[in-house]
Amino acid sequence: MEWSLLFNAFIGILAILNPIGNVPIFLEHVQSDNSKVQRAVAVLMSVSMFIMLAVFFVFGTQILNLFGITLPAFRLAGSIIILIVGLRMLQGKSKFDEGGIQTASSQGGTFSQARSRLSHIVVPVAMPLFVGPGSITTVVLYAEKVESFPMFMMMLLVLFLATAVVGACLAVSRSIFDLLGSNGTQIVIRFMGMILCAIAMQFMIDGVAQLLPGVLNSNFIHGAV
Repeated sequence: MEWSLLFNAFIGILAILNPIGNVPIFLEHVQSDNSKVQRAVAVLMSVSMFIMLAVFFVFGTQILNLFGITLPAFRLAGSIIILIVGLRMLQGKSKFDEGGIQTASSQGGTFSQARSRLSHIVVPVAMPLFVGPGSITTVVLYAEKVESFPMFMMMLLVLFLATAVVGACLAVSRSIFDLLGSNGTQIVIRFMGMILCAIAMQFMIDGVAQLLPGVLNSNFIHGAV
């Protein structure tokens, strides 16, 4: 068993998922829900992320080839979605202020409310924010290094543990931001909006660099993803 590969995979996947950095973004989308619903959404979100990453781990290359999608195209599409979210956060706008969505998420039990909320935020929070070009590329690359069935199962366990850590961070997001207060939370959300816009632009640069190799300055290309 290649334990060093498993450890490197866990650290690499966890780093690309960036649970701490994405906590403010998750909280901005569920700030109108009570703490129980937020924790339930966090659990469902982590399960969704695990399923998506597992699917791409097993069938990633085949899925993209099936639809005739290249990784640069997927990267550019994800960057546009992330840019839209970042700009909205910078402007202090919340798409969940609308009565229809709020009413839908406030009816039924905790799990029912959580499923309703998840249906509205699985895009863009779960994908492409967490499960985006970077994380998909990462799991596909690690999949190519798997040479045995036991290693295959251990890599799936690594994916599960990484997404569980993300879910735990999201579940305690309200406690973290209760310490900051409303003003502090808005400041962090706007700051993360700016970071998201920068991430989106970096994805665009990386995508264009893959389409036009040797044209862009290599110093500004994120080689890891």
